[in-house]
Amino acid sequence: MKRLEDLPHFLIVGIKQGATQPNGYSDFALSGVFDKVEGVREERCWLLLPERDCLIGDLRGLDPEAKTAVFFIYSTSETKKPDVHGSKLPYLDGYWQAYHVWMVLEPEWIWKPLAFQSRDAVGRRFQADEVQVIDGQNVSEWIEVKDTAGRGNRRYYPVYPGRQAPFLIRPDSVIAAGWDHEHCELCRSHIESGERGYVDPSGHWVCEGCYAKYVSVHDLSFIGNLGN
Repeated sequence: MKRLEDLPHFLIVGIKQGATQPNGYSDFALSGVFDKVEGVREERCWLLLPERDCLIGDLRGLDPEAKTAVFFIYSTSETKKPDVHGSKLPYLDGYWQAYHVWMVLEPEWIWKPLAFQSRDAVGRRFQADEVQVIDGQNVSEWIEVKDTAGRGNRRYYPVYPGRQAPFLIRPDSVIAAGWDHEHCELCRSHIESGERGYVDPSGHWVCEGCYAKYVSVHDLSFIGNLGN
């Protein structure tokens, strides 16, 4: 069982303001010390704040022996230093989103059991600026599939040369039943049409397995998996 207090925590001992952009946005460097560095790495990450708030930035200069590092916040809308000096903030790897912690820990987070049903999507074919090699083939054309549920979610599918396109796009750009699955927010497995899962009011889905293993018991153990 993993709780919020079990995550690595970053004690902020210094804040330095960097460059200010013409639009008024500023960069900040937060220096600090971790209580432990297991699972910490020099990449995009989050520092979690109270009230479902957070800071996103890049961790640099991690010293595993001294447990020190610098957390860089780039081009924030803040015009003054963040008021976090002396705070000890939970660290979350950038593989995850901050809301993944809140949706699991908070008892008041609303979940509804539901069977997912496919729905129409909006699609378009387009040429990419660069050719990518996928499965050993040069791919320059893609299909963008946009969810019609209003959340703006998009997926991209390659169009392989000499193969039939993965979707038939009607003249009105609609792909019949094109949004044919959802991903579990925690394990990334597919929730196919007709399969049951749990969905929150924002349209985030978790599979039945992750709901039972993590959400229902408020366990953050999924974080150590990094999606593997």
